[in-house]
Amino acid sequence: MTGQVGPAVARQRLRVRLRAIREERGLAADTVAREMYWSLSKLNRIETGAVTISPVEVRALLEHYGIRDKKEVTALMSLAATSRSRQWWSSHKLTREYQQFVAYEAEASRISMYHATLIPGLLQTEDYAKNSTAKVIHRSPDDADVLARIEIRMERQRNMQQRMQSPDAPEVIAALDEAVLRRPVGGPTVMRHQLDHLLEMGRMSAITLIVVPLSLAGHPGLGGTFELLEFAGSGDPDVLFVESAASDWLVQTPEVTAHYRETMKILEMDSLTGDAAVRAVHEIRDSLGT
Repeated sequence: MTGQVGPAVARQRLRVRLRAIREERGLAADTVAREMYWSLSKLNRIETGAVTISPVEVRALLEHYGIRDKKEVTALMSLAATSRSRQWWSSHKLTREYQQFVAYEAEASRISMYHATLIPGLLQTEDYAKNSTAKVIHRSPDDADVLARIEIRMERQRNMQQRMQSPDAPEVIAALDEAVLRRPVGGPTVMRHQLDHLLEMGRMSAITLIVVPLSLAGHPGLGGTFELLEFAGSGDPDVLFVESAASDWLVQTPEVTAHYRETMKILEMDSLTGDAAVRAVHEIRDSLGT
């Protein structure tokens, strides 16, 4: 439990350790809740990460469990404090799943994504983002709901760009279906600027662009758009995020995330990468004129 972490990973590590300690002692959750004068729902929500727990409550719970190791008590109390720290997304009205996704994305060491319909949010221009979001939610580009969503997306980009300048810059692997590049969202001018921006981002050493050609008869990405977040060397579980207009899903099941990790490997192996991917984007951009 060493090293600097953000609130998402801190909450994950804390909930896993607290549950592990209870189970190691053979204690039932309802018994602990009753003896702590908590509701069973509160303990369950702490152990699933649905809510945070204060450092003082962590110390009381560890005392109840008989944990006397000052180093572990201090470490877990520190995780509790970090998990409750307010971040920029705290002021936005987000679903629980999307808020968790944004928090994990802000800490991931590798961000792998496959997009079949649109340019990924982290790589969108503001005009492209407005026009694509407006179409998805059936509103005008200047609608307040559209602008609120774009504000969050732009903040995600600013966070990533700041991290790109730091020693712990994340690796970003973006696999895009060729159809995404050819669909002129917002019209030719908006799309030209979007593809120029995509090429500029692709020149960054930490970003890898993959173009999945329409000529490819079939590939595992046909299952749909997804984003996979990894936390290299930390022992923290990978996080899979699937977003749709109706609802979002966040999955940490190892078997599921392993499947999507393999999907990214296959897409990279069977698609256009490196200079070939850049040429493909350039050719499509040039076909839109000047």
